[in-house]
Amino acid sequence: MSTVITPPSTLRSVEMHHLRYFLAVARELNFTRAARSLNMSVPPLSQRIRALERELGEPLFDRSTHHTRLSSAGEALLPLAESVVVQFDAIPAQISARDRRTDVRLAIPDLLNPAHRRRLGESIRAFEDSHRFTLRQMPSLDMESALLSNSLDLAISHLGTSDNRLATIVLYREPLGVVVDATRFPGRTALTLADLRGFSYIQGPRHWDLGARRAEQFAELGILVDQGTQYSDPSGLLVFLRSTKGFGLVPLESAAAFGLHSGEFAILPIQDLDARITTYLIRRATDDRFDEVVGVLRQAREPE
Repeated sequence: MSTVITPPSTLRSVEMHHLRYFLAVARELNFTRAARSLNMSVPPLSQRIRALERELGEPLFDRSTHHTRLSSAGEALLPLAESVVVQFDAIPAQISARDRRTDVRLAIPDLLNPAHRRRLGESIRAFEDSHRFTLRQMPSLDMESALLSNSLDLAISHLGTSDNRLATIVLYREPLGVVVDATRFPGRTALTLADLRGFSYIQGPRHWDLGARRAEQFAELGILVDQGTQYSDPSGLLVFLRSTKGFGLVPLESAAAFGLHSGEFAILPIQDLDARITTYLIRRATDDRFDEVVGVLRQAREPE
């Protein structure tokens, strides 16, 4: 026998975001993963689910220390909540129905190869008549959850994904080089790892970090690795370089993005270190609405 939810007649506090929280937990059947997909922590998510349960007068999930699953009331609510959210999300599109262009929400990372950046801009302009792009700049670490929560359509990221709900296309790989205070190696056009003995490696964002194996290699060569020192943006790195005997790793072809003054800082290749950063195009695997856009963006992938 199916369960029919009969909520109290004064259902005043249920808002759209309550249904979105419910759907996220129902999709993941795990409060931690659901909270991550919503870019929030577990306690407030749990509080909002309990508030919804109080309003409806029934538990929506059976919880234990080992599993979370829908209750009979939750199973009854699921199709209703999906229908309400879908109809609510369709309101903007229906209001702007006279504009027949396809909306594309595209995320770009904090740093792009200059040649790729130019090609990307040209590709987006080529779609002006048929698509309306909304661009968001955000850390690569946040893009996967944004795609899974349907707040993005496409993402250009420096991190791949192993989630089978997402499809990943490699756009290009580019080498990393050392960025140092220009006074450290005057007149040099390249370095070796031996040149960096006694220097401190200043760790950067996860997507171009060397990882544990390379950190061990650095330590064996007398290069210091401070696990507590990490920069998150170019300006932070440059402050470190001016105040310490250190170096960072950055894409060789993206010096312009750092605004480096040649008299202060230098970016030099490392002859005996093969370190590269990969740039990906990521999309939801079952969403074919943007196939045409994906095809064009793939053609813009090779740096000049």
